[in-house]
Amino acid sequence: MIFSIIVPVCNGEKYIREAVDSALAQKVNSEDMFEIILSENGSSDRTPEICDEYAATNDNVSVIHKGKIGLYQARQEGIKVSKGDYILALDADDKLVPGMLSKLAGLIRDYEKKGSTPELIFFNATELDGDNARLKDFSFTNGKIYSGDEKRAFKELVLKGDYLNAMWIKCIHKSIAFIDTERIGLNYGEDLLQTAEYVDRAKGIAYLDEILYYYRRNEQSLTASYNRAFLDNQKIVWGEVDRLGNKWGLNDLFDILDKRKSLTCAIAVAKIIYSGLSYRQKKVKLSELFHDDFYKKYYAETLPAFAPEEDTHVHGLMISDEGKALYREAFVSTVKTAVKKIIGRA
Repeated sequence: MIFSIIVPVCNGEKYIREAVDSALAQKVNSEDMFEIILSENGSSDRTPEICDEYAATNDNVSVIHKGKIGLYQARQEGIKVSKGDYILALDADDKLVPGMLSKLAGLIRDYEKKGSTPELIFFNATELDGDNARLKDFSFTNGKIYSGDEKRAFKELVLKGDYLNAMWIKCIHKSIAFIDTERIGLNYGEDLLQTAEYVDRAKGIAYLDEILYYYRRNEQSLTASYNRAFLDNQKIVWGEVDRLGNKWGLNDLFDILDKRKSLTCAIAVAKIIYSGLSYRQKKVKLSELFHDDFYKKYYAETLPAFAPEEDTHVHGLMISDEGKALYREAFVSTVKTAVKKIIGRA
């Protein structure tokens, strides 16, 4: 049995060594092997050199350099060249729990002996340097293979929230892992899109109730910069999720999807008003957003209960007075940013 660990990385020099070392430290028995594929995409720091160094000194490490193709495409390029029976994702600032591969290999062999092997295995994770609390308490039966109509529990979670989205809580059979790469450059919402595709493709899904992954909390503000691609990417993703929701016959959950799309609109607004753009630029971008068909359709929907505080605040401004409150918020944010810069130079 071969495991392929895919590590997409861009400007990851700070933590990439910790990530790769945690993978190299994995122990497997003589019947199994693992490879590490570093999919470097457009770094401007020392990441390319570090990746090349690991590939030159470790027989089971390889590196591909593809330029600025985005996280989604970088992961898919890694999957494309992988040799493994099963695919695992490792973010460049995270770590694998010691013994992860041996536990997964043992579980898969147990399934093989019973004559039924899942194509998708979910497991749990915990915050690196945290209190070992689980990322999420799932209600799935440990070790059971869900197939046919029983997959509905996973499909519902995909539509209801981000609970299953992280690529790094999945062990994916190679036969379902590669997704058509025509969506090159997709940087936002790629985890939801891939998770929905995998849940749809897998004939059998299992859950291993163990913590096998350490994730690092990203303290960088998600609204620190504006990128028009955010909403464009999200519209692609939501189109695919709508298609699968219809295919699964879960139309009764579409009201929840509408709420999540409203949250997408709020995040898009927040990315503009709290960005480093000038006030003039913010006004232009907000005006463009207000005329977007997706925004006009979903912005006024109720937000889901799990919406972050900042986005809930922004959503309240969105529906208050036809955008005037958002312009005021954008102006205040611009002034605060300018004052901070002045104080910083003093």
